[in-house]
Amino acid sequence: MLSMIIAIANQKGGVAKTTSTLALGGLLAQQGSCLAIDLDPQGNLTTGLGVNVTDDQLTAYEVITEQAEALDAVIKTKSGLDLLPADISLAKGETELLSKVGNFYILKERLEPAQSHYQHILIDCPPSLGLLTVNALAAADRLLIPVQCQFFALKGLEALLDTIQSVKKRLNPNLQILGVLPTMAEKNTVMTQDVLSTLKNQLEAIRIFDPVPKSVKFAESNLAGEPIHQYAGEWRLVQPYRSVIQAIQSES
Repeated sequence: MLSMIIAIANQKGGVAKTTSTLALGGLLAQQGSCLAIDLDPQGNLTTGLGVNVTDDQLTAYEVITEQAEALDAVIKTKSGLDLLPADISLAKGETELLSKVGNFYILKERLEPAQSHYQHILIDCPPSLGLLTVNALAAADRLLIPVQCQFFALKGLEALLDTIQSVKKRLNPNLQILGVLPTMAEKNTVMTQDVLSTLKNQLEAIRIFDPVPKSVKFAESNLAGEPIHQYAGEWRLVQPYRSVIQAIQSES
């Protein structure tokens, strides 16, 4: 059986894409095999899993530029989650993709040999709607959209939804939105309540998951190289991610 590929994307930075990938990947790795792909040249997922890329380490750059097979670049992490790491060289890789025929499908093709090895593959996308993100959307079965509970964070959502429709129409008709995950929520504030209400009103056909609370524990867990359930284990921090896992499993 081939793995389900889930892209975690939003062109805005600072909305907890990487934190969410770490949290979900850690939970999925507890239940079966899971590969997390760092597709952001900033490499935050890689460092957040306690990995320092060395000069001889194969990365997502070598994979998408067809210099290495995906499985050859995968490394084990202490969290139990397998990782395809990234570093700044991936920015150069995105530029190199521009000249390739069928460049929207490169990642999809490169991941095919890995799909029989994992139950789930998570892709942490860069904060842009560039070629790397489009490659992730073209390869994915499902898309999770983290949205920070701030009004300015809602403004880019329409552009992302337009991009998703274009990808579905032209590149990947099987892509489905798993849902929107509100993040960094301060439940007792008017701002958070207004954002949650706006999301539910504007996105009637899209699942809105329980909001992830704002907490310094997430940043601390990234520094520790551990998913949040291993680092803190607080129910209120982990429960929203468990709800996403349930949705993933119901569609597997």
